[in-house]
Amino acid sequence: MSMAVRSTRLVCGPRGALLLLLLVLLSALVVLHKVTQSPLLNQTKILQDHLRGQHGRYVRSTRTILLWTDFFGDPRWKLSWDTLGPQELPDELHCPVYQCEISNQHAFLPAVELYDAIVFHAAEMFPLLPPVPLQKIPPHAYLFALMEPPGETKHRLDDEQGFYNFTMTYRIDSDVFWPYGQLLDIATNAVVAPSVKPHWWKPPATFNDSLVWDFWSEKTKTAAWFVLHCETLSRREVLAKRLQEFFDVDIYGKCGTLSCIRGDPRCDEMLDTNYFFYLAFENSLCDDYVTEKLFNALQRTVKPVVFGKANYSRILPPHSYTDDNRFETVEELAKYMSYVAGDPDLYVSYFWWRRHYRLVSSSPFCELCARLHAPAFGHKTQFYDDIQSWWFNSCRLESRIRL
Repeated sequence: MSMAVRSTRLVCGPRGALLLLLLVLLSALVVLHKVTQSPLLNQTKILQDHLRGQHGRYVRSTRTILLWTDFFGDPRWKLSWDTLGPQELPDELHCPVYQCEISNQHAFLPAVELYDAIVFHAAEMFPLLPPVPLQKIPPHAYLFALMEPPGETKHRLDDEQGFYNFTMTYRIDSDVFWPYGQLLDIATNAVVAPSVKPHWWKPPATFNDSLVWDFWSEKTKTAAWFVLHCETLSRREVLAKRLQEFFDVDIYGKCGTLSCIRGDPRCDEMLDTNYFFYLAFENSLCDDYVTEKLFNALQRTVKPVVFGKANYSRILPPHSYTDDNRFETVEELAKYMSYVAGDPDLYVSYFWWRRHYRLVSSSPFCELCARLHAPAFGHKTQFYDDIQSWWFNSCRLESRIRL
């Protein structure tokens, strides 16, 4: 009998049948696995597995933020330590998402590529050493950070096109919002403004507050203004001088004839007792740019008169302020201010919002930490190809009210 015949019999014998059975079972298992993993039958499990993986990757790990430049000469950016970790962020900054490290030490990690975010304060020039990290490796965040208006930028932004992929400023459309203050709804404990479309309580038809009434009866002066910078792009100093043609405007600081030491509580108290209005005039006319001048005034029993390019309805409750840009002339503005000051019911009604809102503040590093942990962060590929236009085009030189 030939070798070929014996081989054929061997294959067709018991061993061959067993091998064939194993092959059939293996094929069936492969097909079953494919079927069970098919989106047609198991999309829910596929989604769950993906989200669990993202949760583990982006929430449980610690993100590291490097402060590359100082904040107006302060390397700590007003934080308590050179480096803050997950233990300090909840206590010091009250961050709801706190699995982050913030450091101004360039050698905190062995390589710059290991940082999840690097913050560049654009009101400070780049230091000579160490050299600026030019290579960006997604998903790293390179943040253009500035609380001041574009006129205070100390960088040649036309040389930094395509360098930043995150912004951290006072503008509401920034990737990380950095306002000077916020309003919280007392009933819901939620921050309402500044925001694109805040949902405000409606001012009541009538309102009475005995404390405001008492202060109104003591007030004898029309307006006060605390100011350090005398010549500005907004020409706010011209507006203040024009208002002095109609009533008294007491100007404190080096731009006026009066003085009050910064931090002295009597400076704030006299706003309650002496003045009907505080001039919250900004030095630049830029989108969303409102500073501590306004939020400080909101803490006193004095009505703020605002001057800027911001859409104040996105920042303050209705019927809580007077916007200069709603008037065509200074004379019209002055007449309205005098009218409000002389009508106690109308004046008191401007403080209705205190029953519904209170002022709060938050650190931008809390939002930055949360953004770094968001699943979408790992897929962010945008860069600001023209950061100069994005930043500078938000301002104008002329106000709507004729000066």
